[in-house]
Amino acid sequence: MQIVIGEVDSLYSNILKEQRKIWIHLPEDFDNSEKYPVIYILDASQLFYVVTGMQKQLIPFKTPKSIIVGITNTDRTRDFTHTNVPFQRGHKSETSGGASNFIKFIDKELKPFINNKYPTENNNTIIGHSTGGLFVLYSYLYHENSFDNYLAIDPSLWWDKENLVKATQDQISKGNKKEKSLYIAVANSIGKEMDTVKVRKDKTVPTEQIRANLKFHDVLVKNSEMLNFTWEYFNDEDHGSVVVPAQYNGLRSVFSWFPFPEMWRFNTPKAYTAKELTEPFYSHYKKLSTRLKREVKPEWQMLNDIGFFMLDGHNLPKKSLAYLEMNANFYPNESKSFVALGNYFLSQKNKSEAVTNYKKAVKIDGNQDAQAKLKELD
Repeated sequence: MQIVIGEVDSLYSNILKEQRKIWIHLPEDFDNSEKYPVIYILDASQLFYVVTGMQKQLIPFKTPKSIIVGITNTDRTRDFTHTNVPFQRGHKSETSGGASNFIKFIDKELKPFINNKYPTENNNTIIGHSTGGLFVLYSYLYHENSFDNYLAIDPSLWWDKENLVKATQDQISKGNKKEKSLYIAVANSIGKEMDTVKVRKDKTVPTEQIRANLKFHDVLVKNSEMLNFTWEYFNDEDHGSVVVPAQYNGLRSVFSWFPFPEMWRFNTPKAYTAKELTEPFYSHYKKLSTRLKREVKPEWQMLNDIGFFMLDGHNLPKKSLAYLEMNANFYPNESKSFVALGNYFLSQKNKSEAVTNYKKAVKIDGNQDAQAKLKELD
C-alpha cells in the first residue's frame, strides 16, 4: 500500500519554449461536481509537501478544499526575477529577467491547462519563497489580476538594488489592490546582535535582505487604506526555517474570510435568539459568494439536520423553524425544503401550514413524499 499525495503532469510552454513539469494534489474526497480554489506553489520540490500537509489539517473549517499545483524549476533565476542582472551576489545570472514571460506562462498556458482538466473556482493563490517571493510581489504589483491571494515568504527584495521596492509606490497608485489579499513573512536574517531599528542604518551585504523588506513594509503601511495586507516578522526563524510557519500563517491570513465560527452556535442554542443563530449564515455565505465570484450556499442537508436537531434534541420549535425557513430561502426551488417545513408543522399539529408547504413541494416537481403526506391528511 502506498501513501500518495499527488501526481506529476506536464505541459509544453510555447511562451517559455520548453516542457514544464507540474505536481498536482487533489483533496482527499475530490468530487468532479464541486469547484475548488487553486493554490499555485513555486519551487514545488521544496514547498509542495508542506502545503499539502497543512491543507489536510486546515480543511474543512479553516481553509477551503483546494487543488494544489506545484511548479517545478528549470531556471528559477530566469523565471523569478523581473530585471536582467548578469552577475549578482557572486553568481552569474545572465538569464535573469524573465518574470514577465513566466507570469504570461502561468496566465495564458498553465491556468487554462488546470481549468480545463479540473473543476476550479475563479479563486487563485500563489506562494513563493526567497526569489520565488520576489516573483510573488512582482506579480502582485504588476499583474494584480493574475491571482486573488499573494503569499510571499522572505522575498528577495534586495534584487537589483531594491528595484521592485523603488517601484512599489508607483504601482500601488496605478492599481486597485483592495480586493487582493497579500501576506508577507520576513525572517530574522540579522541574528540577535542587531535589531530592526539598527539594521535600517546598516549598509553591509548581510543586512540587505531585511533592509529591503523593511522598506517595502514602510510603503505598504503608508498606503494601508488602499491595501489588504499582513506583514509578519519571525524573530526566531531564519531564511530557511521561516518557510513552515509562514506558510501556515499565510494560508490562514489570505483565507481569513473562510472560517465560520458562528455556525457552531447551534451547539448551545439557548444562549442565542433565533436571529442570532441564523443571520450569520446569510452574512457569511454572502461573503463567500463575493470571494469566490459565484453563489455559495450552505449544504441543504446540514441546515435540515440542524433544524430538526433544534426540535428533537433541544425542544426549541421556534429556533428549529428559523433554520428550516432559512433552508427554504437558500433553496426555494428544492421541493424537499417544503417537505421539511411540512413535516415540522405536522409535528407542531399545525395541519393547515403543513398542507400549504406540502402543496408547494408538489407544485415544484410533483414530490411524491409530499403527495403521500397530503393523502394521509385528506
